Amino acid sequence: MKLGVKQIINREICHFADKNLLITSKYNKIYIKKKDVDEFTIHLPQNGWKRLFAPFRLTRRALRLDKCNVVSVENGFVGIRQGKVFHYNENTRQLQITLHLTNCRNVLHQSIAVINKKHIYFGEYGNNASREAVPVYRSIDCGQNWEVIYSFPPKKIKHVHGCYHDPYEDKIWTVTGDFENECHILCADYDFNHIEWIGDGQQMYRTCRLIFQENSIHWIMDSPLQDSYHVVLDRKTRKAYKRQLFQGPVWYTKKLDDNYYLAATAQEIGPGVKDHLVHFMVSRDLEKWKDIYQFEHDGYPKRYFKFGVISFADGNQDSHSFYMFAEAIKGFDGNIVECEILE
Repeated sequence: MKLGVKQIINREICHFADKNLLITSKYNKIYIKKKDVDEFTIHLPQNGWKRLFAPFRLTRRALRLDKCNVVSVENGFVGIRQGKVFHYNENTRQLQITLHLTNCRNVLHQSIAVINKKHIYFGEYGNNASREAVPVYRSIDCGQNWEVIYSFPPKKIKHVHGCYHDPYEDKIWTVTGDFENECHILCADYDFNHIEWIGDGQQMYRTCRLIFQENSIHWIMDSPLQDSYHVVLDRKTRKAYKRQLFQGPVWYTKKLDDNYYLAATAQEIGPGVKDHLVHFMVSRDLEKWKDIYQFEHDGYPKRYFKFGVISFADGNQDSHSFYMFAEAIKGFDGNIVECEILE
């Protein structure tokens, strides 16, 4: 099994990709390409004095000016950038700010739950050094209006890693981090009236992504503080079991339509990072993961110019064509890569 490169696209993030829609971005520009329709661009507001540093990839990295989230909704698109949430109405071509975040610039990629292209859930992902309350937001009208559907109490967590819709239980699962007693997995109804807390707050329950199966829920730990394992939660008993050990923390995973599962370790700082490589992992059965490619960090100081991370695009893709994008990866930083898996 090998990783093949089909094309490299000079844009920073691939937010969504399927046969009918491709959403990419670079700095403050969001590019929308629909099947058989010319690509169009949504320009998000620039950031005052920070725009002076926009032309350079390294300064965009240092100031996090490349960071952006975009999801497709029934009447357009919702974007998050520099602490603001935007709604773009595709019919009227109007862009408006619909929410100001309290302690967060952006959220992690693939971490926004969108149900029926109308209902949206996400939680704030910020530094939160003082451990203030952390909100989870909900919109039931495509991101035009928002409410705080749940708020983690002060001192309970650092931030939210993601909100995910479980098609089997029809619930919203929320994962949090980062340190001792802060790593929780919540399973809640749509209104967060009934909440089930899973785990004891320790690193075993620290993750960024969930993979839902009929009888189990899977995640890979994203802990640089200790060894990261593939973990399986039994739906009936709610007991979690460790499986395969990874060479480092994993931020992002992806299930492809033809039952390949993708994961990539991150180049962070800490005892849980076992070497200097980013390992691209593939599984066919969620039983055994194969390390099919290794990337190198590009060498710039990690604390200022980012950890080495491979991310994946949302949307239905398969092993013949899927999209990933790279940060601080030698030879690929700031680019989108269309890939395939070669058997």
